[in-house]
Amino acid sequence: MNSTPEAKPKYSRDTGDSRRLTRRRGAPRRQLPLAVRFAVLASGFLAAGLLIAAEFAQLYSVHTSSTRAALQTVTVHAHNAFAMVPIAVLAVALTWGATRDGSPPALLAIGLLGVIALLIALVGDLPDAQASGIVLRGGNYEAASSSPSLGLYLETLGAVLLMITAGAGLLLGGPAARPRTRSAEPSAEQLSGS
Repeated sequence: MNSTPEAKPKYSRDTGDSRRLTRRRGAPRRQLPLAVRFAVLASGFLAAGLLIAAEFAQLYSVHTSSTRAALQTVTVHAHNAFAMVPIAVLAVALTWGATRDGSPPALLAIGLLGVIALLIALVGDLPDAQASGIVLRGGNYEAASSSPSLGLYLETLGAVLLMITAGAGLLLGGPAARPRTRSAEPSAEQLSGS
């Protein structure tokens, strides 16, 4: 039993394309343009530095209506137990990975860290930094109020800068690189010229 000449090359010859497709691992690499890479790296590291610097700065001070001197000052780390430090460390690691690999998930995670840091600043720290009430001082009750200090502004700026870093990296980064595909190997019919 002989098969027709066109059946053999058409059905029994494997071009190897299916094996080549299974050998490829991972998603296509996405390279950020050099200027975007530098901007993401610089702004991500700056934002992390601002968050760490905020931890050691004064968050707010409490004043009374009768004196100009502060009754009490509170630092950011005393108020939120160094919550910005792990955020900053993770932001540095993600920024490095995002600039090296052009990873969109890393950029999204940087933006999420910025949102978390902003929520800590606005929901956790800001209400106490703008509180007012009555305090007992020397046997007398006096009106007192707190006013925000440098620490609140540093942590808010760091959080916003993380979100800008993520947005800029996602919007200004180029599309994912297309994997190179080889053209199919010529069949026996194409080689013989039939």
